[in-house]
Amino acid sequence: MRDLAGDENAVSISIGFILTFSITVLVMVIALTSFYSLMGQAEQTVMRDEFEIHGSDIAVRITSLDTTVGIAKDAGSDIGRISYRLSLPDKIAGKEYSIEFSNSTNEITFMSEERAETRVKVPYSTEDTNVTPTILYSSKGEYLMVYNPITNTIDIS
Repeated sequence: MRDLAGDENAVSISIGFILTFSITVLVMVIALTSFYSLMGQAEQTVMRDEFEIHGSDIAVRITSLDTTVGIAKDAGSDIGRISYRLSLPDKIAGKEYSIEFSNSTNEITFMSEERAETRVKVPYSTEDTNVTPTILYSSKGEYLMVYNPITNTIDIS
């Protein structure tokens, strides 16, 4: 009888190479997939942070415009046109985005690529005016926030 444990007559170099190559490719695929997954999460985190910053800025401008209108009304003065120029980046984290203003929920919703992971809602407060519900798209970059004394609304276009 032959000792099979120490017998290397049936071992093939090509089988060893194929096994080693397959394991190497599998490890590389797993490593690259993990890397791209982490990059996607980092991109979404940057997007959400930027959306919160810009949303807070817009909410402050809406509130200050509403406060200005309230003070002027309380003082009994006539209000003409009040406007703010609003400048936002065309892209955040390399992606275009949309901004939705909702008067019913008093929220500004930022979203990119219709993905829930990038959706950010920022509340705003108004007492004397309403914000006209609208959706803006980032490709424009420059917007105008205007108080309309006829309708007592803040229009953003």
